[in-house]
Amino acid sequence: MEKIHPKYIFVAMFILIALLAFLVIRPFITAILASIVLAYLFHPFYKKLSSKINKTLAALIILVIVILLFVLPTIFVVESLFKQSLDFYYVVQGYQLTPVLQNIFDKVSVFVTNEAQSLITSVPRFLMNSFVTLFLFYYFLREGDRIVNNVKKIIPLEKKHKEIVFNEFERVSSAVVYGLILIGLIVGVLGTIGFYIFNVPNPILWGFILIIVSMLPGLGNAVIWIPAALVKFLQGDYFNAVGLFIYGAIFISGVELFFKPKLISQKSQLHPGIIVLGVFGGIALLGFIGVFFGPLILVIFITLLKHFVDKH
Repeated sequence: MEKIHPKYIFVAMFILIALLAFLVIRPFITAILASIVLAYLFHPFYKKLSSKINKTLAALIILVIVILLFVLPTIFVVESLFKQSLDFYYVVQGYQLTPVLQNIFDKVSVFVTNEAQSLITSVPRFLMNSFVTLFLFYYFLREGDRIVNNVKKIIPLEKKHKEIVFNEFERVSSAVVYGLILIGLIVGVLGTIGFYIFNVPNPILWGFILIIVSMLPGLGNAVIWIPAALVKFLQGDYFNAVGLFIYGAIFISGVELFFKPKLISQKSQLHPGIIVLGVFGGIALLGFIGVFFGPLILVIFITLLKHFVDKH
């Protein structure tokens, strides 16, 4: 019997262990990617803070800041949306709807109920992913430089192309953050103006909520202004209902859909088509974090393709 070469045994074992390792981390891929993005965004702040105080304390302070920045606004938005949904439900219940509208409302109610139940059942998984994200974020902050250097050593590319890949990551990430924040602020201001013009209660509050929602990829700011327009319509305020719907479609959602890819494209110096495909494809594949990694994956693919063409 022919003896199997030890090298082939090692390769087979390595592939098997690598496959098992992937299966272990697969449920937390989004959490891992989110922690990487957070660590990258807050790393400059961490470097400044850790130069003045202990590194562990600096990382802990930033961790608390991140929790306050993301958790509290998320709770606030969810609570506000829940209250708005209840107000909308009670307003609809107070009117005698036509059979067609009643049928539509019943179907929407069933859909919303099912989605709410699905959301409740997913809370444990969300909490687990949040814990993994924050836990890894803390260690990526502390060990970020060492991890990046080790990754650079592992990547089987020439030094020049390694630098290109990491520079692209930095350029695309900063461009996405820039686009999300700027468009969020613009949409919030435009939304506040629209809510004030069309007599929506608490326009500043809802404008602030629009800012937060616009920065959350995949949610969409239409979840704010469409229910507001529908409530106006059901209350018999047809002028403000139609006006808010047109205003929201053009100056709120329209501005976000048109200008966000354009701003990110200009900042990252990438073609708008790559940004649009990367953002929407990334969200479909990875969820909200795909807004960062979708364009990045396409850019790295193009970079590696150029490297292959140059070599061959």
